[in-house]
Amino acid sequence: MTKTQPRNHALATGVLLGIALPLAIYLCVSLTILGLDKYHYILAGGKRFATFPNFETFLGISVAYVALVVLHLIWFLGSDRTYQFLKFSSILKVSWVFLLLAFIAYPLGNDIYLYLHVGVMNLNQVDPFLTPAGSFFSQLTPFVDWKQTSTYGPVSQLLFALAATAVPLHPILAVYLFKAVCLGVHILNSYLVWRVVPKPQQGKFAIAYLLSPLLLVEQVSSAHVDVFVCTSILLTAICLYSQRYATAFLALWGGFMAKTIPVIWMPLLVVYLVRQRRWKQLILGLLASASVVGLLTITVLPSFAAWRSLFNPGVTGQYQSSIHALARAGFETLPYFMVDAPEPSVYKYWLLDLSRYTLIGFAIFYAWTALTLLRRSATAARLLEDMGWVTLVLMLYATSWLMPWYVSILYAIAVVLPRARLFGLTTLMFGVSSSAMYLLQGDAGLRSLCAVGLPTLTLLVGSIWLRQKR
Repeated sequence: MTKTQPRNHALATGVLLGIALPLAIYLCVSLTILGLDKYHYILAGGKRFATFPNFETFLGISVAYVALVVLHLIWFLGSDRTYQFLKFSSILKVSWVFLLLAFIAYPLGNDIYLYLHVGVMNLNQVDPFLTPAGSFFSQLTPFVDWKQTSTYGPVSQLLFALAATAVPLHPILAVYLFKAVCLGVHILNSYLVWRVVPKPQQGKFAIAYLLSPLLLVEQVSSAHVDVFVCTSILLTAICLYSQRYATAFLALWGGFMAKTIPVIWMPLLVVYLVRQRRWKQLILGLLASASVVGLLTITVLPSFAAWRSLFNPGVTGQYQSSIHALARAGFETLPYFMVDAPEPSVYKYWLLDLSRYTLIGFAIFYAWTALTLLRRSATAARLLEDMGWVTLVLMLYATSWLMPWYVSILYAIAVVLPRARLFGLTTLMFGVSSSAMYLLQGDAGLRSLCAVGLPTLTLLVGSIWLRQKR
């Protein structure tokens, strides 16, 4: 490498940083003003709204967010430099400004109020798995969108209750207490990335993860519980790479007790251990799993209804940023072109059938993945990549309700697989399309097309490109 090349890299990074920092400051200020205004507006009896109150706020925040995600993507794909750090604290020293801005920025959506409301339920010894949120009154009730029973596991419930202890002092203090937990966990996750990714990519990947705009906005600023699932993924990766397979089961159960998604990875781990003939580790892992299930059953999840609550039955028949939402948008557009277009009472059953077919398709893909894993000699990295692919397929093609922060879980899988280029690139473009959901929220069809279409196009083109390269 010539001397001019490092200088060019440093100059390009400096330019991107010079653009990103003002955008991040603007986004932080705008989100904080919006969040506090929304809080006082609803508190005064105003009508609750999901995200943006007006066009100016919508345009400024959504464009700034997408721009930051794209700038981060340009830096990551365009930088060939290896960033060497002797200590993880050195990474924090060059990143603290963006971390502070993410912490200050107020949550964009209303999920944080649901978390705190459920936390108050726990503090009052009301079972959130059996009692719908709408059946319990607290000072946060006017802010709660989802009235159903809780879909978050015991670990999340514990953290909700911890943050809710500050609600009597002031709900906003409770919001920032929970955000402080999320910021600390995000930093921990970045440290785990720094530990698990081998040199010379260690520094670059750790910085990329720590300063990812999508993770900072969705997991720190908006404080979604997916940050805890990412911890589970990274701990699982460490366990797999160090051949502590029985402990990997516990890492996955820890993620399940934050949010349900890790349940789809456990059978793949079982299949992998069967293929590797790791019988002792498999038996220990299954015994540990049985112990966890038994403990949960006799404590916080004593009934089938409580377990069922974790699988989010409330979104059945609802469609957001998915193939199903795209189909619904098509049906809603048909009356402009057809006199005898199907009525909503008719096509709603078609959409339910479509949901079933996509889930069946996912089940077939999952079975094929498990069978392939069983028939070939696979590595821990291959197992993690298979976990990533089944999650990606579930989100893109089988889930009818897709939110912008769901993809953040895939980031934790992709970052520990530096050589899985197709999966990593598809995940990054899924992140771009997810961030664009806010910008396209006024058009359900276009939003769904972008959310599913951009990563799908990346997957197809990337597959062809990699095949030709080989």
